[in-house]
Amino acid sequence: MEIKIDDKTYRAKAGQTILEVCRENKIFIPTLCEHSDLGLSEGVCRMCLVKTNKHRGLVTSCQTKVEAGLEVITEDFDIERARRYNLELLWADHAGKCSFCVSNGNCELQTLAIKLGIDVDDFVPNEKDFSKEEQLKLLKNSLKNRVVDDKNPSIHRDNQYCIECRRCIKACQLIQTIDSYGVNYRNIKTNVGTPGEIPLDCIYCGQCVAHCPTAAITEKSNIKKLDEVLLNSEKIKIFQVAPSVRFTIGEAFGLEPGTLVEGKIITALRKLGADLVFDTTFAADLTIMEEANELIGRIKKKIRGEEAIFPMFTSCCPSWVLYVEKYYPELIPNLSSCRSPQAMLSSLIKTYYADQKNIQPENIVNISVMSCTAKKYEAQRSELGDGKNLDTDIVITANEFIRMVKQKGIDFLNLKDGKFNKTMGVSSGAGVIFGSTGGVMEAALRTAYEQITCDELGKIDFEEVRGSKGIKQSEIIIPKSRCSVQEIKIKVAVAHEIRYARKLIEDIKTGKCEFDFVEIMVCPSGCLGGGGQPTPVNEEIRAKRRKAIYDRDKGLSIRKSHENSEVKKIYEDFLKEPGGYLSEKLLHTSYVDRKRK
Repeated sequence: MEIKIDDKTYRAKAGQTILEVCRENKIFIPTLCEHSDLGLSEGVCRMCLVKTNKHRGLVTSCQTKVEAGLEVITEDFDIERARRYNLELLWADHAGKCSFCVSNGNCELQTLAIKLGIDVDDFVPNEKDFSKEEQLKLLKNSLKNRVVDDKNPSIHRDNQYCIECRRCIKACQLIQTIDSYGVNYRNIKTNVGTPGEIPLDCIYCGQCVAHCPTAAITEKSNIKKLDEVLLNSEKIKIFQVAPSVRFTIGEAFGLEPGTLVEGKIITALRKLGADLVFDTTFAADLTIMEEANELIGRIKKKIRGEEAIFPMFTSCCPSWVLYVEKYYPELIPNLSSCRSPQAMLSSLIKTYYADQKNIQPENIVNISVMSCTAKKYEAQRSELGDGKNLDTDIVITANEFIRMVKQKGIDFLNLKDGKFNKTMGVSSGAGVIFGSTGGVMEAALRTAYEQITCDELGKIDFEEVRGSKGIKQSEIIIPKSRCSVQEIKIKVAVAHEIRYARKLIEDIKTGKCEFDFVEIMVCPSGCLGGGGQPTPVNEEIRAKRRKAIYDRDKGLSIRKSHENSEVKKIYEDFLKEPGGYLSEKLLHTSYVDRKRK
């Protein structure tokens, strides 16, 4: 059908909202509660008001469906006045000066206020205009209904910044089906929070963080802790950088999504005080060596008719591991025992590297730059240490790194490209694609395919497991070879977001489908859409990030984990073999039944 928007004719599909048609045609309409990841908006922010020839007065474009003969006005005096009035009401209920807010400069509410010409400082009381008694009363009133939750290792909540857009509720319910958030109380006391305002108890994925338009929900900051460590000259500060963040951090400095800024991140870390910078992608290659070995072992048992547990689930996503422990502990034996790349590299830094350089492990501070809020939780798991000390000391997200760079006045865009320190700074294309959903699966298949067939050429691209589809299923056929006397079929599946993982699990449990190998990533598009990545984000941005990752992989000379020279060296000099004694001790882990009784 055709509709008119501001006197121009546009094509529209039945069922679309006015806002969706405007988005497709790059027509600006302000919103705060709507997000393309979260389905139909509830229209609570009242910012997307428009006029039509079919309705009396102003209507929310996020909820109004198109129809034949529809004519829409997106801007006039009445619409602008209503939008400004509604935005001023939101600001009046929003606490503090922007300069003190962690989201200053990256806040959708602030950005919209600037765009609509609202002076936000007009809504902050000037201390000079009030006596001390009046200031105390204002402070008391502002704190009356304030809820601050800082009791988990990953996510910080402060409802004084909440504008009740309800995005966090929808992200938790729709994307992850966890239901950790809801609406509490009634009338003027209504607020968004956890049931009964209990501390947040979830899988710490951070999708609430990624979709919050203000600073009401943020990652639990480790910046202050890190600043103190960086000033300690007695400690050796070793950083590691996750595969995906080098394709996202540039966005915070005005670069196109997907721009590779690996070298600038390394240089910035050294300016911040890093003594060494290693590549988590190296450990992703190690993960594949161990995981492929584990998968091949299970497949060989199956061929011999021995008992083997299938499907084998990947284990590098800490939110996914926690989800299994909390909701499906009976599937713990299905999880690969491999640690995540972060955990593997941290373990090797405090053992292999410390021994090489004759450094006491307690004198090393391991710091990770990650895409994921749940990595903060993972670092505190007691299984990932030597019983006395944890392997990973501090985790900061991509967003925290960005804040530190800006706070220190580092001119990020004009930094020269640095290089990772050797020993654990070399990686393959297989490690690079870890950052995208389907990447772990594809990387493991590249190595497993070659090891099963003894074919030095092997197969590199498994495009059937790539993309943004919620569930991808395929059958990988490994032909007969000099090392495999029969054709082997490996049934695989990839899912991202818990809503799809849950469906896949239930289908497996009820016998609707069976698989040998399953990759699960909790966030949209995997780590590329992680809770600690730069915002705002949507599928268009994630698609650009995803393309950049695969372009990078395709352009590298080494695209298989087992071809990584540094990986070969660490096995020759230290670990000896995948699945061996030291590998099992340092690169594998165990899991805990955390189901509520």
